[in-house]
Amino acid sequence: MTGNRWAMLTSNKAILADFFRDNPAAIARYLSEKMKENDFDAAKTGLSLVMQAQNVQMLARDAGLRRDALYRTFGGRIDPQLSRILRLFDALNVQACVVRADPSEAHSAPSWTAPDAFEGFAKRLTQGFASNRFEEAVLALKEAVLSQNVSALAREAGIERRSMYKTFGGAVDPNLSRILKVLAAMQLRLLVVPLPHRSGLPRPKLGRPPKGPTAKDA
Repeated sequence: MTGNRWAMLTSNKAILADFFRDNPAAIARYLSEKMKENDFDAAKTGLSLVMQAQNVQMLARDAGLRRDALYRTFGGRIDPQLSRILRLFDALNVQACVVRADPSEAHSAPSWTAPDAFEGFAKRLTQGFASNRFEEAVLALKEAVLSQNVSALAREAGIERRSMYKTFGGAVDPNLSRILKVLAAMQLRLLVVPLPHRSGLPRPKLGRPPKGPTAKDA
């Protein structure tokens, strides 16, 4: 979809809702485009628009989060943590893969690791993200980061070495901005793909879900 079409969509919440609601394929294409360049602001905006296009109350239920927590996390003002991104992806029936950055946009290969090593990192990270399970994704990030020259990777990513160890040591919930910085330094990027169709009733349109029958209606 062209940039002009996306601009038109993002200006109209009703159009967004019709386009993205219960449409994992459209959501995946849109988020992949927003995350293509590892730009944090673009990725954060994409997540926020996709979230708001759903019936948020029911999306929160499917993600296992409180409605206010979902709004707060993906409202576009804070740096969302990986665990909640994965919960959102699972509720939207999509998942993240990690692929090489486009050759035309990648910098020259860094001297601190072999160029073909990034293919292995991409494969390992894709395995970690495949199930939308936080523990597996964090472990994959830890292995990918700590298997390299961390000092050199930290310089390339613009993150302090100590912060790299703390963020990707497996004991904390890393924020999206730092994940994107590390992926950019490794000449990788996120690609969002739809999962196989899951049975279940579609979410209703924007607004509160309809109440169930009451004793008076019976």
